[in-house]
Amino acid sequence: MSSKFKPRRIGLATEHVRGTGIWIPGAGGGTSAGGGEYGAEITDDARTFAITREPVAHRVVFTVAHDIFDNWFELELEGDEIGEQSKVFDKAVQDELNRLKAKRELALMAVYERAYGYAIILLGYEQAGDFDLSDPVGTPTALREIKAYAETQISKVDVEKDKNDPRYGLPKIYHIKRSSGVGALKVHYSRVIHFATRRKYEENKHEWEGMSVLDPIWDDVVTLRNIRWSMGQTMFRYGAGFPKITLSGADKAKLEAYEQSGIFSNISARTYFLGNETQDIEFIGTAGRALDPLNYYLPPMEHISAGSGIPLAILRGVQAGALTGSEVNQMEYYGLISDEQTAYEPGITELINAILKVGLPNGEAKQKKNFKFNWLGGFEMDEQKKAEVKRTEAETLQIQGQWHTLNEIRKMEDPTLPDLPGEEGTRLLGAPSFQPFEGGEKFHVEPHVDGSSTVTKFKRSRRR
Repeated sequence: MSSKFKPRRIGLATEHVRGTGIWIPGAGGGTSAGGGEYGAEITDDARTFAITREPVAHRVVFTVAHDIFDNWFELELEGDEIGEQSKVFDKAVQDELNRLKAKRELALMAVYERAYGYAIILLGYEQAGDFDLSDPVGTPTALREIKAYAETQISKVDVEKDKNDPRYGLPKIYHIKRSSGVGALKVHYSRVIHFATRRKYEENKHEWEGMSVLDPIWDDVVTLRNIRWSMGQTMFRYGAGFPKITLSGADKAKLEAYEQSGIFSNISARTYFLGNETQDIEFIGTAGRALDPLNYYLPPMEHISAGSGIPLAILRGVQAGALTGSEVNQMEYYGLISDEQTAYEPGITELINAILKVGLPNGEAKQKKNFKFNWLGGFEMDEQKKAEVKRTEAETLQIQGQWHTLNEIRKMEDPTLPDLPGEEGTRLLGAPSFQPFEGGEKFHVEPHVDGSSTVTKFKRSRRR
């Protein structure tokens, strides 16, 4: 690593016992010590510690991963988006995904991929004859199970080194670690679905290794942890007040003797001042009070919000009815979730094609199909909003009925509705735009999408 980019220790009071990263130790036998290092190299051990012990890191990784898959999706065949064939196809595939516990494994994969940069889904095929997992799949007879693995569970990846091969530089064999004392599995890439939705260029690192969602916000997570640690220390050290003990007529030797006697060992405050009547101490600047932590806590949270794309209110935890603009924040958050869902679609498509490869239980032919995802929304409008939307849609159809037939309007509302028979279906819904006034005058009505109209009067010209 270039000396220019070597991690440096910044702002440490004493030597860091555990190493670099996010840990905050009590170094030096109980003396005050610095916290996690700002700008230190990020390791997988530190990332694991963060998502286990840091609430914000846990939310950014674990909670978001589950929100991506919680509401699941429906499948629609291209050209038959809401037809009977799509319904039959979706049910057959969903039954297989349910049997494979795909929702659980995909959510777990997303946790791994977000935390460490990439993750894989191992496909457990059943094949005739003898075969090795390091061999290409060939012609499987069934897909028995799937299992998610994290980058931390993969001890080694053999990449394709033949420059003439289309997969040059991409994984060829995955060495997957299992339980202690059991040898690693060597798995061919054709038995694996590789997920790495975030890519970055980094020297001596493959692009397919991806990037953890924690990396762009790491220094602010470390800063936040330092602040939280210092808040706890402030309460522990100064919550009961800072004791000042004065011994009249005592010299330095007597003061030290009193201290070493252990008479103050049961005082709850961690630090105190021991002096005679000629010595005193006061806190300059803070007036004996701890600083307001909110002023220092919010900036890192705002930076984490910017780096993760999660609105600050969602990051902190929304309390229904107490947060101004909570609906806007939720809409923004589920916009992020929608982007993440789209990023995972290629890998999920591979899984569905693997199911189709061995055939669906309903007897459909073993062939790929062109389909698309309909992700079920996580954001729900309240009843008043739903009613307003329905009213606006109805008003829009009513306005469009002035120049569309009843059959056309019915198709706009529901494409599956049959045409009305005879002249009834070809009748315009509304009245014509020009209506006569008394006295021979005419007016023109220009409807607007919000339901309002602009009326322009026209006077009939008189012939002479």
